[in-house]
Amino acid sequence: MSQSPSRVKNFLRFGSLFLALGSISPLLTACGDSEPQSFAPLDYNYLSKMHLNVAHIEIVDTAPPGSTPGDISGKAPTTPQQALEQMARDRLIASGTEGSGTFTITKASILHAPGGTLLGELEAHVDLSAPSGGRAGYALAHITRSLNPGDKDPESPAVLYDLTSQMMQDMNVELEFQIKKSLHDWLVDASGAPLQGAIQQQDIGPGAPLAAPSISTANAPAATAQSAPASAASSSTALSAAPAASAPAAKPQGPDAIFPLGDDDAPAAPAVKSPKPGVLSLPSSHS
Repeated sequence: MSQSPSRVKNFLRFGSLFLALGSISPLLTACGDSEPQSFAPLDYNYLSKMHLNVAHIEIVDTAPPGSTPGDISGKAPTTPQQALEQMARDRLIASGTEGSGTFTITKASILHAPGGTLLGELEAHVDLSAPSGGRAGYALAHITRSLNPGDKDPESPAVLYDLTSQMMQDMNVELEFQIKKSLHDWLVDASGAPLQGAIQQQDIGPGAPLAAPSISTANAPAATAQSAPASAASSSTALSAAPAASAPAAKPQGPDAIFPLGDDDAPAAPAVKSPKPGVLSLPSSHS
């Protein structure tokens, strides 16, 4: 039984369609099993800000991807160098009116060590300059971290993204610690006011009155110790005045109206009697 040409054409058309679907099916399976190719951007706006008493802050990168021999950080969805720049923009805020700051990236690399282990290293420093141009403050932060991905491809985007995220967690902690340690006197609040405990400028020229130092709660014991000598001086003054105030008053010479014979316990004073009439005589006059 012969088939019509139209049926033959339809058969050939559907057959080619089935063959095409069969070749696409493995590709769809492979895509379904592969890792996701989209990664969330790394940002650090959720962390606390560090306000510095400078007018502006510049970011300088001296370690772009590939600058270190064997560096594979350029394969990461967000390179360590890009993450460091984002950290500086999100966390370092210029809140002063003069002077400048520079955030310099000196190391940002990921190396593929033998055995599949990845070695990451980050380093950056903050330099603060006075209005005259000289260096006024310096803080350095440096961290290293390793990662063994096991059965995963060490140079896959997901593994490199994971290592970069871990390194940046360490770097955020280290940078904040070093700035609070080395640049404490340059930290201000969002309005530019110095933080509690920071060194303040004071005019101590001729004739300038000295301001009393502010005392915080943490310095309360020292303030108490300093005030002790003043209290002791006041007490000694009061004590020296006490004897004069408490000295017994002199007894009257005449008899006491209440106790004419005096105190029972004290010996009685001899009574003074007047002479009898006629005993005394006037002195004779001599011519």
